[in-house]
Amino acid sequence: MTQERLLHTTNDSHTVAIHYWPSNVAAPKGVVVWLHGMAEHGGRYGAFARYLNNRGWHLYCPDHRGHGESIGESCPKGHFSDRHGWKKVVNDAADVVDLARERHPGLPCVLGGHSMGSFIALAVAETDTAESLAGLVLCGSDYHPAMYYNLMQLPIQLARLRNGGRGSSPLIRKMTFGAWAGQVPEPTTDFDWLSTEPTEVNAYIEDPLCGFDCSTETWLQLVQGLRQVHSVASLSELPEALPVLLLGGEADPMSNMGKGMMALENVLHAMEQPVKAHFWPEGRHEILNDQCRDDVHQAVGEWLERLEGLGS
Repeated sequence: MTQERLLHTTNDSHTVAIHYWPSNVAAPKGVVVWLHGMAEHGGRYGAFARYLNNRGWHLYCPDHRGHGESIGESCPKGHFSDRHGWKKVVNDAADVVDLARERHPGLPCVLGGHSMGSFIALAVAETDTAESLAGLVLCGSDYHPAMYYNLMQLPIQLARLRNGGRGSSPLIRKMTFGAWAGQVPEPTTDFDWLSTEPTEVNAYIEDPLCGFDCSTETWLQLVQGLRQVHSVASLSELPEALPVLLLGGEADPMSNMGKGMMALENVLHAMEQPVKAHFWPEGRHEILNDQCRDDVHQAVGEWLERLEGLGS
């Protein structure tokens, strides 16, 4: 398996680092652009890349602003941007989709993401870029009505006033990562909520590019972005025929033990979006790094098989 590092310069002169795993099969079947979650990076998806590559799919994993190798003066570690951060990371992801399609003309392109990456992927799919997509994968995702996000904004705004837009907040960590950690029985680390596999949890903890606190501005931009992408008006912008695959764990504290993903499934079904969902009872937040990973890979592979030949 080959891994390459690509660099893409955006319209505002930001450099996006992209982890790229090309498939070496004689006749590649398609391209997957995968967006990582908060406080991690695209380089962690090597095992997923190996599975996809063996099935003939190229994989692109960009690092979001303030994450991985996409860190700079305007977007230090954990910080999207001082202004319009959500819009910028969504535009960055759309740029990577365009880049992947240009590099592989005629092959179907699927956009997917984990956790925060799934929210960004959904936002991209609600724009004109969706017309070039063959499918959308939302992994470890969530869903809430607008009132939830309106209420969540209040303590984040107060934390931003207290600590500054680039500062982090112990209160926000307690409300999020800390609260999710507290829902795991007999934890041995603060990150057991990610996986039931101790080796995977330890790898995350030992990775200097994982587990950090994001800025108050990033959290505010994220919550405001979620309110937008989960609105009925925005979800109605999804192309009617765009296939959507939902993947989640029923032991994932971030999505209220899978209930958030099931709510998203119900909303999409009600809107007559073509949806396929798989939930694993023992899976925690990172199902691609949990004991169910092989089953998750298989579910993705079988779903992709139905999309082969849909390139434009």
